[in-house]
Amino acid sequence: MQTAGSDRQARIYGLDLYKILSMFFVIAFHFSFHGNVIVSCAQELTFNWTVLAAARIFGAICNGAFMLISGYFLYRKKFSARTVFRLWLQVWFYSVVLGVVCGIFGIAPLTAGNLLRMLFPFTSDQYWFFSTYIVIYLIFPILNKCIDGLSRRQHQAAVVLGLVLVPLFATFAGERWTIGTNSLDIFIVLYFTGAYFNRYDVRVPVRKAAAASVCCVLLEILSLFGMRIVYRLTGINDVAYFVWDQNKIFPVMTSIALFLLFRQIRVRHTGVISFLASSVFGVYLFHDGQAKIFLFGKLFDNSATYDTNMLLPQMLLAMCTVFAAGILFDKLRIRLFERPVLKMLDPFLTKINAVCDRVWGDSV
Repeated sequence: MQTAGSDRQARIYGLDLYKILSMFFVIAFHFSFHGNVIVSCAQELTFNWTVLAAARIFGAICNGAFMLISGYFLYRKKFSARTVFRLWLQVWFYSVVLGVVCGIFGIAPLTAGNLLRMLFPFTSDQYWFFSTYIVIYLIFPILNKCIDGLSRRQHQAAVVLGLVLVPLFATFAGERWTIGTNSLDIFIVLYFTGAYFNRYDVRVPVRKAAAASVCCVLLEILSLFGMRIVYRLTGINDVAYFVWDQNKIFPVMTSIALFLLFRQIRVRHTGVISFLASSVFGVYLFHDGQAKIFLFGKLFDNSATYDTNMLLPQMLLAMCTVFAAGILFDKLRIRLFERPVLKMLDPFLTKINAVCDRVWGDSV
């Protein structure tokens, strides 16, 4: 018989599994989004069109998933200068090393401007998700202080209001007041949502969460076909209007439904799950920097199979190959680069953490 504590750990490993599967499908999204064939409403409706169009739904869903999980785990955690530096070091390593490799092999030019972008990936917005995530991490103690000052009803109201003001308005009214902030608005809303699930240990029966997840995914897929009808009536050629980007209501609700599902799933073989989950961010950095030009423009060029029956197998091969290569590369990076650097700087980072603890206190 499981104790409450072991049940909670099982749900946490379920969220780790959610992270892993999300990264698999992020690769599918990039196969469609960065490939040489970009689906549009004007193209002929075929099986391969449906495959590429359906892959487009996963980008925003998975971005939302990562922020929900961050809100869940960061709530009540202490700020860590070591974590900030480790994240920055990881991004800097991928930006410089992969950038130089791409330059040597002629994938991307080694110009002065490109070198500056590689050396300063945060300010050059080379990895937009990291640029936004690091802002969230730097301010999460403030967000947690705000959350702790809310009653349960007020916290619920804040989440609902955020979902109305950001994704609902952005989807159906075309409104967005924070253009240029790399989705910081919806990420804060999702942080509050994930924190709410942690704070009040919200549980939804697996069957209900699974049914909601399936309905949300089907609704997103149907919207792709619906936009083809809109195109015929109005000429608006935006097949992914309802599914991209992450400030749209459909992917937000889908990511929440899937979060509630995976939070309830009990997972075995947690050693494997933990091993993979700890390098999921590395998989993103590995394939979405300058290397994406080679990976999705040449190695897994979707235009080579779009008119054949091999597009789906090619996409599945790309998902598995890129994920496995990204995990292997990140484990080598950790062993050969990150651990020695962090060990050398640990005394300095410990002093910074002590200062942060005095600023934020024990409640963070």
